[in-house]
Amino acid sequence: MSDISDLHGVIPTSLRWNAEGGVLGRSVFDEATGERAIDVIELGSNAAKFAMDIFCRERGYGRIRAGLYDMRLTPVGSNAPDWPGDDEFRPAVGCWLWNPSFGELRLETNQTTFLHAITGTWDHCRSFEEASAGKVPVIHFESRREQHYPTLGKSFWAPVIRIVGWYERDKIPPFALREPTVKSPPAFDGQVPFALLEGHEALRETPLQKNLAEKLAGKTAGKRGKPAKPSTIGDFIDDEIPEL
Repeated sequence: MSDISDLHGVIPTSLRWNAEGGVLGRSVFDEATGERAIDVIELGSNAAKFAMDIFCRERGYGRIRAGLYDMRLTPVGSNAPDWPGDDEFRPAVGCWLWNPSFGELRLETNQTTFLHAITGTWDHCRSFEEASAGKVPVIHFESRREQHYPTLGKSFWAPVIRIVGWYERDKIPPFALREPTVKSPPAFDGQVPFALLEGHEALRETPLQKNLAEKLAGKTAGKRGKPAKPSTIGDFIDDEIPEL
């Protein structure tokens, strides 16, 4: 954690997602040009694995466009920030990530597909007993999936994120230096209620439902195009996708 990372106007090294190209990247400052650039991270690689500090996660509103970056976030569980009253602001989230290769990275986004992938991961974490014990998840950006927006008549890419393990938060130096702002979720054994419902006729999948699910899976299988490789920070700014 940098000594100046909490100052206004200081943008820490961040993790970015390009929804048009389906590309994961790390934003870095290029001393040669004096500008920020993107190092592409291969999906499914070890470099795409990160510990995520779910105990300092935030949400609020953000506005991102060329030459402007304005995030107004507060810790989950506290009062949400006031609505800025500007339609350019959209729901946004933020959290800290870490891996041995890159150190600590900041994730902040108001881009719809990325936002829902991150909040979906947060929701999933709450069902693990490790989260209740104060551990942080190790997530893996494994691949990408195509998501169509009928109102726009085009498709974008969302990251496929999987929880692959858990780690003691205090053993990750930058996380340990930061006081948690979000309480641990209550202990929850998700297997017990479902085990009690096994065999219940109303919960069984009907042949028609199974057939429909198989058809839908077949329609989405194999949609893997070659990703584009954006090289500038501007390529990772996408403000045209409407909120779902």
